[in-house]
Amino acid sequence: MTSRLSKGLEVDYSNALVAIFELMLRSGIRAKELLPACTRSLKRAEDRSHSRLGDDGNGLASVALVLDTWHRDRRYLTAGGTPKPVRLLGPAPSVEALVRLQQVKLPASDVARRLKAIQLIVPSGSRGLYTPASDVAVISTRDPLILQHAVRALSTLLETVTQNVFRTRNLAPLIERFAEVPDLPRRHIREFQSFTHAQGTTFVRTVNDWLESRRVRSPRKGLKGTVRAGVHTYAYVVPKQRRSSGRVGRGART
Repeated sequence: MTSRLSKGLEVDYSNALVAIFELMLRSGIRAKELLPACTRSLKRAEDRSHSRLGDDGNGLASVALVLDTWHRDRRYLTAGGTPKPVRLLGPAPSVEALVRLQQVKLPASDVARRLKAIQLIVPSGSRGLYTPASDVAVISTRDPLILQHAVRALSTLLETVTQNVFRTRNLAPLIERFAEVPDLPRRHIREFQSFTHAQGTTFVRTVNDWLESRRVRSPRKGLKGTVRAGVHTYAYVVPKQRRSSGRVGRGART
């Protein structure tokens, strides 16, 4: 691992690899058969890679929690229930103070500046105040945070599939579904984007409200007896030549 890769992101990548290897091994593939495939895959990845890794910015999850808190904490809301404009740094109310509430490991001031740099917060008027660009963390720039987002999405999906396939009888399966057709006309792509965005936003916000209402509120209680839990929803559009030829019905599941 390069020294430029933070310890936290290194762990995330390792977890993704563990999830992949575990699924393959439990499916009957032998370890010695994995090594040549891994070597070939790594060589292909090196050939396709045109960028280098950087620091993980203290994690996409913390960034998302900052934005969510800004939309929930009454101290940061106007009378109409919208996020108040606040200064970037300094004591509450400020972006730095919001970051500090999430108990991040990096200096809160650095994370606040990072939110500004990747345009998750935007200027509000000419008084040096800022408001959230959205209530969700949508990163469109080539920021290292997207690396963490991608690897966590991959590892958690594989962990869910593995748990569902090899679960014990006393554990109910976690939701893991997809809906796909192999022949959607291109003229419907924008409509598909709009429809899935609206449906996904409603779904994620409902689940987020449920999760938030059940979080541990007192830092003194610590994380003992807790787990990381959530959902991830996304849409995809793949060129026909890269898709399988079979039609998949609604509600497909493992």
